[in-house]
Amino acid sequence: MPKKKRTAMMAVGMTHFVWEKCNRTEAARLGVPESYLKIILFLTRQPGAVQKEIAEFSHVSTAAVNQTVKEMLSAGFLRKEADGTDKRRTRLYLTDRGECVSERMRRSFENRDARITAALTPEKERELISLLDTIRACLEEETLC
Repeated sequence: MPKKKRTAMMAVGMTHFVWEKCNRTEAARLGVPESYLKIILFLTRQPGAVQKEIAEFSHVSTAAVNQTVKEMLSAGFLRKEADGTDKRRTRLYLTDRGECVSERMRRSFENRDARITAALTPEKERELISLLDTIRACLEEETLC
């Protein structure tokens, strides 16, 4: 049986799979359920977001985000505030506990990124970034993301 040709997208997919596995492992090491991770990371960049925005970013249902947010509020990772202009909207923010997890994950990302980058020359790194930008642009054009 002939060996299946490995494509660029197979390599990208496997790389992403391993990156996510590393993130799950680090979250588990920090005692944080995987379902909390994307919410914490999203709120790090978008403090005061509403659940609908988190659901759209995470590609999960609003109901699933609602359940996870309830758990995170109870566990002390999040706090909520009524929107200043629309009292029907609730904005979410990280607590000190959530900020601590965010900071530790950021350091983990930076350390992993530094190890990966150290394996490349500056020229190869620029080339890889350019190639990945091209792939992303093609995917965005194809799917109208």
